[in-house]
Amino acid sequence: MKLLFSILFSIIGFTGLYAQTPSDSLQQAAAIVDGMFFDKSTPAKSLIVGNSIVTPMKTPDGARVLAIYLPDGYVMDEALKAKAIPAERVKYGDKLLRDYKQHKPLISRVYEGIGVTVGEPFVKFEYSDTDNNVWNNEKLKNKIFVINIWQSECGPCRREMPTLSQWKERYPDVIFLSASRHDKDVILPIAERHNFTWTHLQEATDLVALVGKEGFPLTIVVDKDGIVRFAKVGATEENQAEAIAVIEELSH
Repeated sequence: MKLLFSILFSIIGFTGLYAQTPSDSLQQAAAIVDGMFFDKSTPAKSLIVGNSIVTPMKTPDGARVLAIYLPDGYVMDEALKAKAIPAERVKYGDKLLRDYKQHKPLISRVYEGIGVTVGEPFVKFEYSDTDNNVWNNEKLKNKIFVINIWQSECGPCRREMPTLSQWKERYPDVIFLSASRHDKDVILPIAERHNFTWTHLQEATDLVALVGKEGFPLTIVVDKDGIVRFAKVGATEENQAEAIAVIEELSH
């Protein structure tokens, strides 16, 4: 009798194991970039840079996956790469990877990037703020300063403004400048509505041009020697945390 129960238990256990399909523990990809998979926890906008080519794909069960082909010359941030999911852990990973490679555009685009480079001097500029005070590189010499470049049509720009104001309170020895193409008649109502307490440079067209095709906002941190130490597009929590870490390091 014991032998019979042992055999039955083994059969039931084997059947239960067999019923677990390999896809049970696999993750659903939301995007594939340069052969790397990302799920919905990584916003698509953080994966798409200027001149990227984006096409939709579908898995055999109908799920939508974005195929993102990055422009030539763009190097993905290591922190973003760390969020990638190994292909063997992705549902239909092999098929998606084959389709991704098969549909790769014949003509690639070139990454133009933003107009500043970390490790290099910040560009020369001179603009007045909404109180008609003039700001330029000479005035900011030997000072840590942060520039946030935004525009009125940018929702993420406005949403992060209250958070940016907290930075100013936290680091009183750092100069915080906002820059936009607008004049004070446009800037001041927006700043008041969203509690944006930085010093606002107006009609700063050359600084706005640094954004290029990457979109707004662009946040830049410059050290006391005038060297860019941080420069990224986007109002994500990850970008904000990284900027704060750089400001913190420079402040000590």
